[in-house]
Amino acid sequence: MCLADALLATANTSMSRRQLFGVTAAGLSAAAFAPSLAFAQPSGLAPGVLEGATLVSQAGGPGSAGVNLRSFGTNAWEITSGNKTIWMDPWLTRYDSGAFSGRFDGSTPISVDTGVLDTYITNVDIILLGHGHFDHIADVPYVAKKTGAMVIGSETHNNLLRGFGVPDKQLVQVSGGENMQFDGFSIEVFRGLHGLDGNKQYVFPHTLNTVPAAPTRTDQLYEGGTFVYQLTRDDGFAILLMSTGNFVERELSGLHPDVAILGATSTYTQTHQYNARLLKALNYPAVILPTHWDNWEKPLTEPAVGNVDPWVAEVKQLSPNSKVFVLDHLQSYAA
Repeated sequence: MCLADALLATANTSMSRRQLFGVTAAGLSAAAFAPSLAFAQPSGLAPGVLEGATLVSQAGGPGSAGVNLRSFGTNAWEITSGNKTIWMDPWLTRYDSGAFSGRFDGSTPISVDTGVLDTYITNVDIILLGHGHFDHIADVPYVAKKTGAMVIGSETHNNLLRGFGVPDKQLVQVSGGENMQFDGFSIEVFRGLHGLDGNKQYVFPHTLNTVPAAPTRTDQLYEGGTFVYQLTRDDGFAILLMSTGNFVERELSGLHPDVAILGATSTYTQTHQYNARLLKALNYPAVILPTHWDNWEKPLTEPAVGNVDPWVAEVKQLSPNSKVFVLDHLQSYAA
């Protein structure tokens, strides 16, 4: 789930999972998307396995390509290759905004759990911002100031970070279309779209052209533009990273990532043929890691909970040769 899920419609919880995800927008109201729809997985089975997901090796560490991708739930990913560490949307605090209890409250104070951040985030070279909602950016000011990492995002994202006191020298402003060369790899930036709520609207979509006072409320962290990134090593190995269940098809058509981290939020049901168009645009990636499907109000130290099975089932039907790995909190995929 992503933030737009908090504004999706309440559905009949007596429906089966397959019936539920077949409901169209015409059958939805403007109420909050019921948190009870984040069903627990069948007893004894890891998320997605019932629908064809492949169990990830417990060994972790770099695989044959020398890349390790570690999931921290929501859309927080640590990507390591050689001596480089890149984070996507490093939000580990996971505070309760009411989104999963049907009482989402935008006035919820922003909080930062420095203890958990100090435990898991030590060295960071680059931070990629998918978009600016609190469940993506709220921990970034602390991480950026602690590590000195370069932060890549939109004008709005950077202005939010300036409001929190992140130095200008760490901020790189992009708008989509950039392809930046670094030592041993490149980062290409693609214009994206945030997932839509049940009314086909964006949540907190505002932009900031000036630096605000340090935000204190959850609803003061605006989407401010959404990006998709592709990291490509000089040897050609490529990883695509999304942050939500929507995209611009023409931006991504023709890409061929080795690993694709794809938005599996339930908002994808609001986008026409989301999985079919996305998988075709990306040439049916060999390895797919779903992201942003878990209940982010549960602690990071607990197993991930969320109904990712319908998404996995559809992806496996559309791209049977792709391997789908559903990572639990703190679990790694070795590429």
